[in-house]
Formats: sequence, C-alpha cells, structure tokens
Amino acid sequence: MGALGVPETFVSLLFCFSLLTSDLTLCDGSSDTRDFVEAEAFECHFVNGTQEVRYLHRIFYNHVEDLYYDSKEGKYIAKTENGKIDADAWNRNKDIMEQRKAAVERFCIHNYGVFETAGAIGRKVEPSIKISLMNPDEHSHTKQHMLVCNVYGFYPSEIEVKWYRNGGEETEQVQFTEPYHNGDWSYQIHVMLETEMEKGDTFTCEVHHSSLKTPHRVDWHPQSSDAAKNKMATGIVGFVLGIVFFFVGLVIYMRGRKVQTSFHGPQNERFLSQ
Repeated sequence: MGALGVPETFVSLLFCFSLLTSDLTLCDGSSDTRDFVEAEAFECHFVNGTQEVRYLHRIFYNHVEDLYYDSKEGKYIAKTENGKIDADAWNRNKDIMEQRKAAVERFCIHNYGVFETAGAIGRKVEPSIKISLMNPDEHSHTKQHMLVCNVYGFYPSEIEVKWYRNGGEETEQVQFTEPYHNGDWSYQIHVMLETEMEKGDTFTCEVHHSSLKTPHRVDWHPQSSDAAKNKMATGIVGFVLGIVFFFVGLVIYMRGRKVQTSFHGPQNERFLSQ
C-alpha cells in the first residue's frame, strides 16, 4: 500500500437507478433477464478544511465507470468508449459546464457544515486487526501458505498495511483488496501474504492510520495458528474420551468377574453317587 499523504476528507453521495429487462423483448427480438444498473456518485474531497475542494461527478454502468467530471480539470473525462460520447456532448454544453463548476461552492462548500455536524468531517475510528491462516489445499505439493491480515472498522478510508517476517518487510508476495464500505461509516481491507513457514517464525501485520498515534502491530506465530489449536484441542478431547472409555470398560469387567466369583449354582443330584 502507498504511504499516507496529506489528510483528506472525503464525502460521497450515491444514487443508483436500476432497469430490469425481465419479460421484455429487445430490439433484435431477443430477451435478456439480466439487470442493467446505472449509478451516479457525487463526491466532495476537502483538504485542510475548505481551503482546497475537489468535486467529482462519476457515472457508472453495470459497475464500470464510463466517465467522470473533475472540478480540477473543469470537464468530463471518458474512461470507456461509451463514456466518450457523453463526455464530448456534455463538455460542449455550456449550461451543464456552468452547473458542474458551481457545484464546488453550491454543493461541497455549502454543505461542509452539514457533513461536519453529521460526523463525517474529522471523524476517526481506530482499526481492529486480526490475522488468520487460510486453509491450504490438501492436494497441493507447494509449501506456500496464505496469511490474511483482516483490518476492519476504521475511518477514514485512507490506510497503509505492511507485512513483516522475522522483522524484515515482505513486499513481493503481498496482495490486498481496496478498502470497502461496511455500511456503517466504517471500512475494512484484507491484505494477504503468500509465504513459506517454519516453526519459530514471527509474522507481523503493521497498520498505519490517521486514528493511530503510532503504527499498530499484531504478531502471529505458526505454532499458535488456528489449525494448530484445533488439532491440539482435538487431541486433548480424544485423550480424555479414551481414558473415560477405559475406566468404564474396566468397571464393567471387574463387576463381571465379581459376579462369576460369588456365584455358586445348585448341585445336580443326578451327578451324585447313589
């Protein structure tokens, strides 16, 4: 992950429009039951309060961003061929351009106080960190294992996560997801490390976030992994059950011997001498 830069406050309003094509006939006579979704996102980025404000209007179709308006550029910028048609048309429309330029003042700066009251401005929540080991493929012949550093419940979204093995930073075999919303004004991210393991190794997940005065570090050791704990617990349970069954069997056996020893059946007179 990249290093943390200048603190930036980010606010996004998202509007989604869905078109269901179920039971409809398309122009070519065919039918398609998939959902087509168009979404618009209106974003305000604040740096040092309202000293530097950036407004973005982003257009998505089926989870793909087609184009966006950037107040720093002062125009729409296409990201796909479909988006280029709209971008060219809207950039030539003076009314649309005036509306987008005015949005910096009318939408972002005007609502800055509302965002601040709602807790979106200046809000910081420390992340929680948990390290887990993904179950290895039993049929795989490789010695590689996948460690996952789960970082969740933090705000704002800017974060940096690093992996260390025995004090040395790991960079080549590291993969990470983008921070994504939990739906409660918090984010989570998963950072994976593919590596070999030996007993005695120490793996460390280090998290840098604006809510932390110093980086938060969590260590993980192979012998204390969830798999090792599960195997140990299974072994203990099996040992205890073995002892219980042994003593139950011993008690049953001793009772059987006692009954046989104390039993003297009646003599059959036919075997007595006349």
